[in-house]
Amino acid sequence: MRATLSHKIYLSLLFLISVALLVGGCVPPSQVSEQPAEAPPAEEVAAAPAEKPAAAEAPAPEPAPAPEPAAKPAPIKPKKQKVTKIVDPTDPTSILYLGTSGELAGVGDPSRPPSKAYQMGRGWHPAALEAEGLPKDKFGLIDWAEIVKKNLIKPKGSLDPNEVEMPPMDLDVIIEAKGDYVNDVKYPHWIHTYWLKCEVCHATKGGPIFIPARGANNMSMVGITQGKWCGRCHGKVAFPLTDCQRCHTVPKKTSKK
Repeated sequence: MRATLSHKIYLSLLFLISVALLVGGCVPPSQVSEQPAEAPPAEEVAAAPAEKPAAAEAPAPEPAPAPEPAAKPAPIKPKKQKVTKIVDPTDPTSILYLGTSGELAGVGDPSRPPSKAYQMGRGWHPAALEAEGLPKDKFGLIDWAEIVKKNLIKPKGSLDPNEVEMPPMDLDVIIEAKGDYVNDVKYPHWIHTYWLKCEVCHATKGGPIFIPARGANNMSMVGITQGKWCGRCHGKVAFPLTDCQRCHTVPKKTSKK
């Protein structure tokens, strides 16, 4: 009797469990695999380690270098103008118109100074002065006195066209040298007054360089080398004092007669 009752209770419980499962919406195991899986939360995705990138592709081959451009032809140098050694202001190829670079500058506008010299402030032209057409002394310096004697240049006496030009004074003065074995000096007024006016030496600002009276100038070579008397110009803008025979040209016995 008891065994039959227990069997009935077991069957009743099994029936209730089956009903409860059906009412609760349980899905049969065969349908579980067909439903899509839910996506994981965003936090879990962020925390997940990043996947390793795929291996880098092999670099593309470098392009072939471009061919070098053809060499430019050398510039054609202009032909150098031939320079004449004649000191002629009307000749555009004269050495007077050489620039500091040794090239001919040309006369340019005839109403103005040479164009190259004008642009450079009428600068010094060593190339022209070194030309072989100009006479030189034994030191290789330009002999301006010889140029005047040969009529190679004819400078204007003044920039004022209305000023009357005074002709050079042809007067030689013998200056006795103090040494017994040194020739006396012949001072030629002609070449000095060709370049300078009388007042340049005899009425100089600050006192005359030479007092125009016999025996009034107690000159000495020591004073001259210090820039007095002849030393005001010679060794600066005139030939150097080392060229003794340019001035001491008169033998002692000749000057004392």
